[in-house]
Amino acid sequence: MPSGVVTTEAQLEEAKRDYRLIKRLLVAMLVASCAVPLTLNLVDPDLWGHVRYAQDAMREGRLPEHATHTFTAANHPWINHEILAEFALAFGYQGLGVYGLLAAKLALGMGVLWLAWRLAARKGVRPIACWTLLLLVATNLQPFWILRPQLLSFVACAAMLALLDRAFSGDTIRWRWLAGLPLLMALWVNSHGAFVAGLGIAVVYLVGKAIELLVASRAAWRPAAGLAALAALCVAATLVNPYGLEMWRWLADSLGTPRPEITEWRPPRWGGPTFGPFVTLVVVATAVLIASKARRDWTNLVVLALVGWQASEHLRHIAFFALLCAFWLPVHVQSVATRLRAKAAEGLPVVGLSRWAMAVAVVAMSGAFALKGVTVGDRLSLFTVSCAQYPVDALDYMHQERLRGKLVVCFNWAQYAIAALAPEVTVSFDGRFRTCYPQEVVDMNMDFLLGDETGPRWRSPDSGPIDPSRVLEYGEPDYVLVDRHYKTPSRLMAEESEKPDGQWSLVYQDGVAQLWGRKSVVDAPESTQFVPADRRIVHNEVSPLGATWPALPRRLTPSRDETIKTVAQRTADFENNTPESDR
Repeated sequence: MPSGVVTTEAQLEEAKRDYRLIKRLLVAMLVASCAVPLTLNLVDPDLWGHVRYAQDAMREGRLPEHATHTFTAANHPWINHEILAEFALAFGYQGLGVYGLLAAKLALGMGVLWLAWRLAARKGVRPIACWTLLLLVATNLQPFWILRPQLLSFVACAAMLALLDRAFSGDTIRWRWLAGLPLLMALWVNSHGAFVAGLGIAVVYLVGKAIELLVASRAAWRPAAGLAALAALCVAATLVNPYGLEMWRWLADSLGTPRPEITEWRPPRWGGPTFGPFVTLVVVATAVLIASKARRDWTNLVVLALVGWQASEHLRHIAFFALLCAFWLPVHVQSVATRLRAKAAEGLPVVGLSRWAMAVAVVAMSGAFALKGVTVGDRLSLFTVSCAQYPVDALDYMHQERLRGKLVVCFNWAQYAIAALAPEVTVSFDGRFRTCYPQEVVDMNMDFLLGDETGPRWRSPDSGPIDPSRVLEYGEPDYVLVDRHYKTPSRLMAEESEKPDGQWSLVYQDGVAQLWGRKSVVDAPESTQFVPADRRIVHNEVSPLGATWPALPRRLTPSRDETIKTVAQRTADFENNTPESDR
């Protein structure tokens, strides 16, 4: 029909059909846009470890009681609070492969958003209002929605919010929905440490609802007592873990000790990837809660404020704040949208769209939808370990040369080294952090990595003064793998090698990593791991390529003559193109 003011009933029906089509296309584009942030395909440095630890447990038929794959804490108790998540990742990798895992990650994320949408639809929230909010939620989830155990925490949080929503959506409490909370907590405590946050949300929510009942009527003490008992039962359910009460003893000690070295425990930083989306979500949440005419749930507001405060202190809690917004804000967004729409349309005539305008709108939105699909497809087909970020070539060199023993390595690379070289190689420290390492070991490895550089640190009073070189003697390591992005270890190893009585010799170097060996191990001809000069690689190249995760070393060892020829050529190229002063 021609564009212009609608004057007949037939034109009105046609205009409604056109607008319905546009709305459906817009919703489809919003849904596809939500999928894009959830396909973030960055490789987490702990993923190698999670899969390896589950594989170890399956092979041994039991959970290890002490730290594994380490020479600095071999007898230290290991509280593994991510057992179910690690088994899920290991079975997923074995059954689905790398790309199947990426697809499953997307499916979990979209499942969480779909659950929030379905609950909102039951309350009369329209798709456009809900999915617009969910797009902002997905953007806040993006930095955290990667392959690691915390995914199960987010899924568990969504399940908990759904149970609470169904239990309290009517005039009376639906206890059958609340009965699932203790079981959920028993599963969550064995999946990821963020069960503490989930337990806090559940307890505050249930106690808050009990208080609401008592304020409304003192005669409601029985259901209020039932909610309090349920909260206590949720706490008790967290004891259903392999360590029992010891899990809570460890948590009290670990969470009571600052961990400023870990980025996720810092506040959102201006200019960081989480800052802008988080601030935007806070502003939107505050605005719609103020402007909404829908009934405000005071328990929801208290929990939302508490989690928002925690998110402003520790950016790892941003994901939980986003999930709360996904489940609790849609009705308020719809309330504000309805008022704005009514006010904007007041006194205005209904205007129809011409065929050309409709065609342009349909093509534009369909094209946008297709582009989102292409982006999602590209991300689901790539899971690359960057040679510029990880020591892919260095670990391959260690494998080809059959270098084995005790390895000092930064914690971001350690679990990759474990997956690539264990059991022949053990590490000084890895990303399991305090779950299996005493604080003194944490401190000496952080000293080696960071030195006395100013920055957020917390060290045990028992660790003594900062000494970056202490890790080179503790446990008598055989090798040191240095991340050249860190100044302190690079400078320290160079200084150690120049000492007349220095104990370390460079056996491998590229633009990303250096591998130093103890001279008594790699320089002595009688050593079983002697590395002659013609088999050492020294250059400053950074490969622009990468390898598909897990990027483990090649298992086919080249012949000795081929390796000598390759090493000699690369070393000669480096020496011929590097000034004497820079070598």
